[in-house]
Amino acid sequence: MVKQRFMAAALLCAATAAGASSYPERPITIVSPFPPGGATDVIARTLGKAMSADLGRPIVVVNRPGAGTTIGAAYAAAQPADGYTLLMATNTTIANARFLYKDLKYDPDSFESIGVVGTAPMVLLSANARDFKSTDDAVAYAKRHGEDARIASQGPGTLSHLLAECLQQASGAKMTHIPYKGTAEAMPPLINGDVDLFYDTPGTGLQQVDAGNVGVLHSTGPKRLSSHPDVPTVEEAGMKECEMQAWWTLVAPAGTPEAAVSRLQASLQAALKDDSVRKTIQTAGTEPSDGTTRGYKEMVDADVKKMGDLIQRAGIVLQ
Repeated sequence: MVKQRFMAAALLCAATAAGASSYPERPITIVSPFPPGGATDVIARTLGKAMSADLGRPIVVVNRPGAGTTIGAAYAAAQPADGYTLLMATNTTIANARFLYKDLKYDPDSFESIGVVGTAPMVLLSANARDFKSTDDAVAYAKRHGEDARIASQGPGTLSHLLAECLQQASGAKMTHIPYKGTAEAMPPLINGDVDLFYDTPGTGLQQVDAGNVGVLHSTGPKRLSSHPDVPTVEEAGMKECEMQAWWTLVAPAGTPEAAVSRLQASLQAALKDDSVRKTIQTAGTEPSDGTTRGYKEMVDADVKKMGDLIQRAGIVLQ
């Protein structure tokens, strides 16, 4: 009897080891919950390419944008927890959405973090047609024009939207929020002067600033941007409470086998040590992380508190 139990245990260990060594056996999908062209998409495709070479299997990036990343997140959460569907999640996905939607189609706490990918401030961009020289100019304009002043966002519930709300709360100005599906849709109206302001990620936003197409009023990180040191921080603009950063984490549905999670974690960490990968992510306006889960829970908890308070004060409820 003892011998049979020993043999059964040995077979189980062998099967587990075989599963660990054989994963992955087919292509992997990374869901990007934004349209192509933005920072999230660039990060997902850059890491997908590097990890594919390491894992020896194709990694396909699928864009499922809309509803402040929750469409893509709900899709990923509903897939089999087998390590073959991953999600490039943001703080909107994990922290903010729980306060924004009455009927969220997934549990933000059910995802398992493969690793933290990077962080980035946002930048407040302005239409050249308005010729704002500072955040104070933009606020004064909004106070004069009321709801005729328009601020775009990357979509309802995104950090871009929440920063727009924070700007209004902190300044006392009231503006009309115009949501778009990501930067690719929001930027042309800003360039054309159809909207006045827009919070964007530095990677895409500052390209338009450097090209002379839009202006920039402040960044939302704790320090000035090394690439644009003349741009003041939001604290320097007088709104410390709006100091916020975007962050990205690669996640898997709850219940994904430990062997698959471990292999993916090792692959992500290896990718983020590659100088070319880090440079591409930095070009997208993001400071790459080390790919570990270190500090992940603390980061989520901090945003859950800060964003929950902001959303409650603003009275934002999305369908």
